[in-house]
Amino acid sequence: MPDKKEKSYLNLVLIAAWLGWVFDGMDSMLYNIVMIPALHTLLGDNVTRTVIGHYGGIIMSYTLFGAALGGILFGILADYIGRVKTLLLTILMYSLMTGLSGIAHSWHELAFYRFLTGFGIGGEWAVGAVLLAESWPDDKRTFAGSFMQMGWPVGFFLAALINYLVGEHGWRYVFYVGALPALLTVFLRFKLKEPEKWLNDHKRRIELKKTKNYVTEEEKEYAHFTFILLFSKKYIRRTLVGLLLATVALFGVWGATYWIPAIIETLAKSSGVTDNYINGRIFLTITFLNVGAILGALAFWPITDKLGRRGAFLFYFLIGLLIIPPIYLLAQNYILFLLLTPIIGFIGNGVFSGFPVYLPELFPTKIRATAQTTCYNGARIATIISPIITGFLIGAFDGNYAKAAAAVMLIYIIGIVVLLFAPETKGKALPD
Repeated sequence: MPDKKEKSYLNLVLIAAWLGWVFDGMDSMLYNIVMIPALHTLLGDNVTRTVIGHYGGIIMSYTLFGAALGGILFGILADYIGRVKTLLLTILMYSLMTGLSGIAHSWHELAFYRFLTGFGIGGEWAVGAVLLAESWPDDKRTFAGSFMQMGWPVGFFLAALINYLVGEHGWRYVFYVGALPALLTVFLRFKLKEPEKWLNDHKRRIELKKTKNYVTEEEKEYAHFTFILLFSKKYIRRTLVGLLLATVALFGVWGATYWIPAIIETLAKSSGVTDNYINGRIFLTITFLNVGAILGALAFWPITDKLGRRGAFLFYFLIGLLIIPPIYLLAQNYILFLLLTPIIGFIGNGVFSGFPVYLPELFPTKIRATAQTTCYNGARIATIISPIITGFLIGAFDGNYAKAAAAVMLIYIIGIVVLLFAPETKGKALPD
């Protein structure tokens, strides 16, 4: 039973991981909210919505590629130099690059800055999740993971709030405000410490490297590069399960729910709503979306305790497959879509609570951060084509963002199949 001082530190770790993920979500969503006005500026006022969808998807894919590449590299770094140091580097990077996005004078420049923003975004979540998993006791880890994941929709809300408060001054100012999370690194630098699990494992890695006395099979694993070890016979199945589950979840979010601001603007203009009220509608809709997302993230905790890890993922994938496409197809009226938006958030974002809980349970300490970032950010490589496919579908559906989003949600079928091969980890201690 942890004492008062230990409880206080555990709560600090939880808040730090949560805030890192809040600002991660915020800086991710800022682009989606200001995509249309930004590309109108960078491509010309007479640019069509189809062209904006095309270039907007390309820029989003640059972000995903940066997140995939940077995330994997930061994960490897976290296994070798520590969770805390790497976490601080990721937050600093995505904050500063978001701010620089505001000075872009072409879509190419914006794509470059968003690529570097993705570098930090990709590493922050996975490293924060590992830090949380290794710091919190086994019987409380599910709650901590669900609470941390709830930070993402809060970040969405902050992004919408920033746009609502400063958006009238232009999209550049929205990005400038997005640089503020960099200040968080100053505070965290002096408060967080490396988890004991990593410290012990790191000490063992150093000792074995010095002596070269690798005797047991488990000790021989320290002689291998962490990334290569993931694809060894011992871990390949778990790596593929984690990678595919994350791919399904990310494909659904990036390919569908991130286009909601564009859907709202389309509905607003088709009903004669003036530009002065569009930002307000986007803010209200994202607020509704985030209420559902927060509930969905927190719901993973009791659902997985009742149904297990596999059962919880099945719940979210199956409900998403059956319910979300009809919601998008019914997106002909703003009020109706607004009222149904929380369901999209509950499923589409809520399922991500499974990853800070499930992925750390699949791998030992020596490769945990590498595995976490490889599974999650390796999935981002696969989902690079998600916004491009959605952009193609938008063109195929004559600029109808809603129909394109509905079609993308069929990806959940793959997730249901993958669960047949996933190991159940409920009730098991975090492997050393």
